[in-house]
Amino acid sequence: MRAIDANVLEKLDMFYGDRDCFASLNDWFGEAENYWNRLKQLLIISDYTNKHKPSEAKKITALSKIVVELFQQTRNYASDWNSKDNQISKFFTEDYTNATEANWDEFDKWNDSKEKLREKIIDLIELIYASDSEI
Repeated sequence: MRAIDANVLEKLDMFYGDRDCFASLNDWFGEAENYWNRLKQLLIISDYTNKHKPSEAKKITALSKIVVELFQQTRNYASDWNSKDNQISKFFTEDYTNATEANWDEFDKWNDSKEKLREKIIDLIELIYASDSEI
């Protein structure tokens, strides 16, 4: 593994290893570009690993696709939430008892998607490390 790739993977592993690595819902949409830039680094390393370890390429490619899909899904949930009459400020400043069932469902969808994304990113990092140890 190239030294720069190992350094990037180490930083990503530390970042995503923290369960609170993502911003809160009201900040997530604004941070989406930064999250995407981090993921692009990981995807570049995935492509490099695919070229040098073709036997693992299918697994790495499949997991990379899942990560991209989960990122888009999570971003879309945050975007939908942000666009619905400023639900964010209402939800977090009003009494929680005033939140509707739909508010909680939207929040849960975003939260679940965000956690699945974090887990799959960690899985991809681990798969790249495992593949590299065999190169």
